[in-house]
Amino acid sequence: MEALFMLKKYKYQLIILVFTNILFTAIGAQDIQQIAKQKPIQLTGNFNARIINYFASGINARRQPFSWFVGGNATLKLYGIDIPFSVSLSEQNRSFSQPFNQFGLSPSYKWITVHAGYRNLSFSPYTLDGYTMLGIGVELKPKKFNFSIMHGRLNRATTLDTTLGTLQPFSFSRKGTAIKMGVGNDRNYISLSAIKAMDDSSSVNFSQTLKQSVRAAANTAASVAIRKELFKTVFFEGDAAVSIYTNDIGSNLPLSDSTGWIKKVANIIVINGTSQFNTAYRAAAGYIGKKFSLKAEYKNISPDYKSMGVYYFNTDIESITINPSFNIKNKVIFNGSIGTQKDNTRKQKEATTKRLILMSNIILNFSNKFGIDINVTNYSANSTPVVVQVQKKYLLTQNNNNLSISPRYVISNANGNHVIVASFNRASLSDKNDQTSTVNDIITNVWLLNYSRNIYKKAMGYTISINKTTNTFSAGTFNNIGATVSVNKNWLKNKLQTIASVNFTNSKSATDNSNYITAQLEANVSLLKPGKLNFRYSLLSNSPQGTTTAQKFIENTFELGYSYSF
Repeated sequence: MEALFMLKKYKYQLIILVFTNILFTAIGAQDIQQIAKQKPIQLTGNFNARIINYFASGINARRQPFSWFVGGNATLKLYGIDIPFSVSLSEQNRSFSQPFNQFGLSPSYKWITVHAGYRNLSFSPYTLDGYTMLGIGVELKPKKFNFSIMHGRLNRATTLDTTLGTLQPFSFSRKGTAIKMGVGNDRNYISLSAIKAMDDSSSVNFSQTLKQSVRAAANTAASVAIRKELFKTVFFEGDAAVSIYTNDIGSNLPLSDSTGWIKKVANIIVINGTSQFNTAYRAAAGYIGKKFSLKAEYKNISPDYKSMGVYYFNTDIESITINPSFNIKNKVIFNGSIGTQKDNTRKQKEATTKRLILMSNIILNFSNKFGIDINVTNYSANSTPVVVQVQKKYLLTQNNNNLSISPRYVISNANGNHVIVASFNRASLSDKNDQTSTVNDIITNVWLLNYSRNIYKKAMGYTISINKTTNTFSAGTFNNIGATVSVNKNWLKNKLQTIASVNFTNSKSATDNSNYITAQLEANVSLLKPGKLNFRYSLLSNSPQGTTTAQKFIENTFELGYSYSF
């Protein structure tokens, strides 16, 4: 009652707040110059309602016997500014939530863009890259020059959950400033970016014991990116970054080496014995031709490289990759990649894991009707002890192989088409460590044969497919064999669409042998031009064979729905 009284008392303030949040959320990066050219008011959206009836025999019901859903989406356009609304209601959800808890706007005029509120900007993969920031910023892009700056809050201080009395997760308020400047275009450029951020240790008012779980941190990261293109076919590109991350700004632990440049940097950056200095860099060169392309890339990212403006890094890697591709008159199309990757870049781990990655995609077009697609992937990894003797069973030595071959035959004319597709896929994990191979080896084979036919004059089509899957690993061999038939037909000048399908699958293992049948019947009727009535019936049947302990059951589901678009 108290909550209802508060809603009534402040209903007009709430309406204004929600509308303002919606407006700010919708503005996005609206170009001010284009507003006057837009239509004043437009309303688009859709409404849908659905009721579902379900019953099962042989097992406990896995959903409610009767359920319903009503929902809709609408977008109000005011001079080109989108203001979205949505509503949903069902028998399982009668709660109301105000979803507009984050809002922001980025209006632009010519080469000036202003950011305010919650924004996700990307300056560099190593400094600020898509991290949500609440603040204010500006981007200036006159001709070939660009300058950007964003200042605001990166993390909000944790508040105590009064219902549980816990903090999950514990965090301080974190604020920072990111900047970027550069010159050039997409083909030739040089760009500099940096971010400086710090936690506010006074932003939470809890006991020192609780604060010990997370220490206030600080970070400064900077990067440079460059690209140069020659003769429109040859290019060189690269980027490099450095990050100084202090895990505890309140620590009195001194650095072991505080001479030289460290003393100079310490005047503007928080540095102590908990600080980490890490680097990341990448260099690439390539050739892009009409029939042939080649790219080579080297990447190195230090262990624990972090930036407060990036959510996640894949660190402690050194990789070399070569990517060739060629096209011979669209008869032979090849895309490939070969590379090596290893960790333990600073020799701090007991073992180094090395990986060899091979990937290729080949398209063979023998004619307009017949072709074959081939995909081959090989991924191998092995660990080598570096510092101490490691037991062999803890060393990783594996090969992952995948082979896919898909021939296709297509006949198409004015009356319809025939499409025949066959496919074989083999995936294997081979453990080369003789102490663990009997447990880890896995082989999966999948065979598929599919035929589909479309008849344009009769507005109908059908598909027939058969498949087999075999999985072999330490627990035994599992086999699935199945077949599917589906038919679709349009009636009454396409106002009524019907679809029927049935699938049979036999699943067999050492302890189980079951037959599964799934069937579906669907009809869509266009009542009014934007409205559609939908009916769907689904059946799932499981029939165990032999002495298996599996349970026999049947599930039936009926659905009736209506949708309307405007």
